[in-house]
Amino acid sequence: MKIAYLIDKEAIGGGNDYIRRQMAAHSDDSCRVFYADRGECTAKAMNDYGANLISVNHLRALVQLFRNPFVRPQGEVVFTVHGIHLRKYDFLPQTILNRIKRILRLLLERKLYHRCSRLIALTPTDANDIHRLYGEDLSVRVEPNSICTSELSAAPTDLRWPPDSFAYVMIARNDFQKGQDILFAALELAAKRLRATGSRVLLIGGAEVPASIADLVENAGPIPDAGVYMTCGRTLIAPSRWEGMPYLLLEAVARGRDIIAADCPGNRDVLAGYGKARMFPAGDAASLSEMLK
Repeated sequence: MKIAYLIDKEAIGGGNDYIRRQMAAHSDDSCRVFYADRGECTAKAMNDYGANLISVNHLRALVQLFRNPFVRPQGEVVFTVHGIHLRKYDFLPQTILNRIKRILRLLLERKLYHRCSRLIALTPTDANDIHRLYGEDLSVRVEPNSICTSELSAAPTDLRWPPDSFAYVMIARNDFQKGQDILFAALELAAKRLRATGSRVLLIGGAEVPASIADLVENAGPIPDAGVYMTCGRTLIAPSRWEGMPYLLLEAVARGRDIIAADCPGNRDVLAGYGKARMFPAGDAASLSEMLK
């Protein structure tokens, strides 16, 4: 069997880590990654490759796969629907433009999803939302993302900061979804208390820190393979407004780290039953500030 993995572009992140681990389970000649930004995710390319199974992980790649109405992919098409896209427009400003974008995207997705052999949801919450938004007739299978604990070696000794150097650590790209602004607002509310205890935050991959709390934050900027840096803070903070299946939290649970996270789909699914996690209402900076000491 030949498997084709179709993704948007080559990048660092949990989704690409998942594909990398899937490919590691197969021989080199039985699977291949195709990139939409290189124009590789076409039905013709799949048929020329002889793909029996086409695993698509981004909407752009799925659009490219079905773009030519005269050439259909011969292999089975499976699309993974990520929760971050399912709920994106629930949290963006409700402008007329965003409402139009939401409607157009839903129409496009509904059409494309019905052309797939089946859909993959990472959580039962996602599966319910897929049926609600796109149709009860769709074939949806829940396949939770996972992490291979054997890959989690001890944190390297050459990290910039020793373990537990900071009270808190946040690792996330600079994006509205990830909630850096929520963290900053919480830090401003808790600033007096944090300064009194000498507590500081290590921020990796984050936005520009407001001057009012610059003394409380070590802004490290983007760092490749940043997950290992969660050991540099005693508690990992994850204030995302929404998530799919957050790989960083999977890793944090596997490492047994203390976690403060927003109570949103994705986070909630990963942290259910995990005793070292505390959760606050998503988007509520005041509630987060109360947890910071």
